Amino acid sequence: MKRLKQRRLLPHCALMRDATLEREEGTGERRAAVTRLELVVEGIPKSMQTKDRAKLERWKERVAQAARDAIKEEDKLFGECRGILVYFYFGSTDLDVDNIIKPISDALKGIAYDDDRSVSEWIARKTDLGTMEIVDPPAALAEHLAGWLAAEQPFVCVCVVDEHPNHGELPK
Repeated sequence: MKRLKQRRLLPHCALMRDATLEREEGTGERRAAVTRLELVVEGIPKSMQTKDRAKLERWKERVAQAARDAIKEEDKLFGECRGILVYFYFGSTDLDVDNIIKPISDALKGIAYDDDRSVSEWIARKTDLGTMEIVDPPAALAEHLAGWLAAEQPFVCVCVVDEHPNHGELPK
């Protein structure tokens, strides 16, 4: 008999939400503090290290299209900003997080920001959904999540936040 792995709950959105919410003075309620662009791209991200440049370019175009679909017409390009990226996969992956960031960052040029030099910080991670469960997904992900989980389809969530980190403070 096959034994199922115990799945831990992963408050996926907490990573993105905590970066962009602040407490309302006096009430303690959390509210959105900055503009953000959230997008989800189905599939295995391509690394900058790939030898197949055509696959890399197709991946970047898929990311760019997802960003164009997610951005509102009235949104302006961000100035200095931060990026948050989570690669969700099933089982194992050979991809290094640092090699996943650059193609995505490049694909967002001219859509989320003028140039990827505007991004002063990337927070990135990879998460095995064989051992985790996403709770409270953002709207961009919620509509696809059940199908992708059932098919064990890897995907990437990206959030660009129109805010820069406190450069005078080291990360904790």
